Amino acid sequence: LTLFPMYALPQEPSVLLQVGFIVLAMSLVIGLAIVVRSYRIGLLAGAWLILTGLAGATEVLADFTSMPPRPVFLLVPLSLLIVFIPRSPLGRSLVALPLRLLVGFQAFRILVEMLIHQAVVEGVAPPQLSWSGLNLDIISGVTALILMSFVNRVPRRVLIAWNGTAAFLLAWVVGVALLSMPSPAQQLTPDNVWIAYFPFIWLPAIYVLFAAVGHVVLFQKVRAMGKAARPVHSGEPI
Repeated sequence: LTLFPMYALPQEPSVLLQVGFIVLAMSLVIGLAIVVRSYRIGLLAGAWLILTGLAGATEVLADFTSMPPRPVFLLVPLSLLIVFIPRSPLGRSLVALPLRLLVGFQAFRILVEMLIHQAVVEGVAPPQLSWSGLNLDIISGVTALILMSFVNRVPRRVLIAWNGTAAFLLAWVVGVALLSMPSPAQQLTPDNVWIAYFPFIWLPAIYVLFAAVGHVVLFQKVRAMGKAARPVHSGEPI
């Protein structure tokens, strides 16, 4: 049942593309539950996965006639997490993870970019959202894979610069996606409507969310490393 046929998917996606999106999203949620060793976090992440999946399957966000377009509301939980996660038990659990894992985690974006590219090839996604267009986010994934092998030997400023650059590339492609949605603010074409449908809704709801939180956690980790490296002065005269 198509509730909003005006903005239906431009092409029928292949089964392989859909399975790829589903497997990667589920892997990220399961992986989070494993690394933080918390069934509660796993249940919350799983509930978000199911809730957003149902939203995509029922097409409740496929209405681009409102302002802002309904898919924009998927960014609200992302904004809240960025603000509150540094002070949360989840944030502390993630900051405690090895630096190599926090950096290498961002390599999952290579798989994301491969899926987006395939979606463009199939005519499901607009070309500007892939590496053949305006999306350079694969650089973040490739450099994460390279950097993780010697991350404990690089200066903190290098980690900060890399994390900041990768976060900027993520924000850039989110901006491209927003400016491609059918709305009075649209600046880019073809239309970006595929992210309102299952399972592609997990691109903003899971992939972008996990990548952004990963950047916040890594900034916290590097900051904590800096504090630990500072000499402690007793204040006693020599």
